[in-house]
Amino acid sequence: MPVCMIAIPLSNAEISYFHTEKKKLPMGQSGLGWRLMRSVKINLRRMISRGYALLGIRFTTVPAIIAYRGYGRADQVFLKGRILQNRSIFRSEDKDTAWQNFVKTLRRFNSHEVSGAELEVRIGDNVFEVKSDVEGYFHLEANLPKKLTALKTPWASAQITLRSPSYTSGRLQSPSDLLLPKNAGFGIISDIDDTILKTDVTSLLKLKMLYLTFLKNASSRKAFREVGAFYQALERGPKEKSSNPFFYVSNSPWNLYDLLEDFLIINDLPKGPILLRDFGIPYQSNPVGYKGHKYEHAARIMQTYPHLPFVLIGDSGENDADIYLELSRAFPGQVRAIYIRDVRHIKRSQRVSQLIREVADVDIRLIPNYREAALHAADKGLISKLCFDRLRKK
Repeated sequence: MPVCMIAIPLSNAEISYFHTEKKKLPMGQSGLGWRLMRSVKINLRRMISRGYALLGIRFTTVPAIIAYRGYGRADQVFLKGRILQNRSIFRSEDKDTAWQNFVKTLRRFNSHEVSGAELEVRIGDNVFEVKSDVEGYFHLEANLPKKLTALKTPWASAQITLRSPSYTSGRLQSPSDLLLPKNAGFGIISDIDDTILKTDVTSLLKLKMLYLTFLKNASSRKAFREVGAFYQALERGPKEKSSNPFFYVSNSPWNLYDLLEDFLIINDLPKGPILLRDFGIPYQSNPVGYKGHKYEHAARIMQTYPHLPFVLIGDSGENDADIYLELSRAFPGQVRAIYIRDVRHIKRSQRVSQLIREVADVDIRLIPNYREAALHAADKGLISKLCFDRLRKK
């Protein structure tokens, strides 16, 4: 049977990125997985664009700086963002129909990146220069020579300016919020999908997950019962005088950032950095010893605050229990408690229960609901039960 081979050329920027990343790969990996994924993404983008043309949908070409929330300390920051050609992405609204949600989700995934863009990041009296990669992402992980002082709240601001390429529309700037924990007794690292947001990752062929992702929006997606009250109680601490920081880590792609940000606001969930993954670059592009997106982000957070204990929250639908137990071993004494929401999948629940039985030095619980988690957290001195009861009645 004849085989049809299709050669898809890469741009100079993509070739340069490929050769740079190839140096990081483990022995025996050629980087072809990344090239194949990139080629699939390019062709998917072309197909979607042709669909837009047939429907008469047009976009502007004004670029946009998409700044994600960062975090750090008075002397260190971690910040990430993306440069995209503005494709007229509009945030979802309550009145949006399923079709409007579908079109907006397609626009999120049909991203046109600006690679090689040069940006200036100003944080207090500190100025840094960064450049976007082939996917349009830029990131800054640096020490601050001039420490941030006299902060009255846990949030500081960074100012991001696009220096090159230049556009006739004028100088492009965007602020970014930075979380610098203040008056904190502990931190919270939480998963999103099927932990706070009903996603049905375990559904057959992930059909329910695709339905919810493409045809629903931040207003119509559902949060789990009493999760808002539990999270707010954790944020306030046992005496309701703390400002405990929240960090959200998810396997969802960065393309859904605005939807998840809106979801947190709508459901009164604590504000915090939302750390997602790149939809376009698979595992092969990561360095030797890479333990997965969730682990790496959570480990960086815990390294940033070595004297701050953490509560870790996830679900039994994925490998959250494994990841969190690995973190507890890598950071002994820094994990106060682990809560795993039961997604009511028999085999997955049994597997997590077996993991729990095998550990004796970590307080990990498989919970059916957040009321049970709150009762345990109150007994452990993490929250005020009166505060939780008051919040859940709102």
